[in-house]
Amino acid sequence: MATFFHYVLFILALVATMELAAEAGVCTRQIGACAPSCSDICASKYPNGGKGACQGDSCVCFYECGTEKRCNVGLGRCSAQCSDACCAAKCAQQGSLSEGFCDRLGYNYLCQCSYDCS
Repeated sequence: MATFFHYVLFILALVATMELAAEAGVCTRQIGACAPSCSDICASKYPNGGKGACQGDSCVCFYECGTEKRCNVGLGRCSAQCSDACCAAKCAQQGSLSEGFCDRLGYNYLCQCSYDCS
């Protein structure tokens, strides 16, 4: 009976381990132009196993999803003079992994910037 119990516990532990491994996916992020230091840059940006490779002319990081830390900041109002492209240009000053966009909040359009701060 004890052997059967140990066998069942082993099977349950194996299934739980497989479930946890399946949840951790691999994410990718293009971080700029291809350079010889691409792999080193990704390893420093994502220290928990980040790897880098050149794909075409771009350096792409491969890392475990959920390990990156994103910060958000408002950069003022969007308008006819400063729409999504302008907002993205303002946000680009936060780094190569930044994403700027105009977001509607009621009757106002605000420039939002999301960037990697890990």
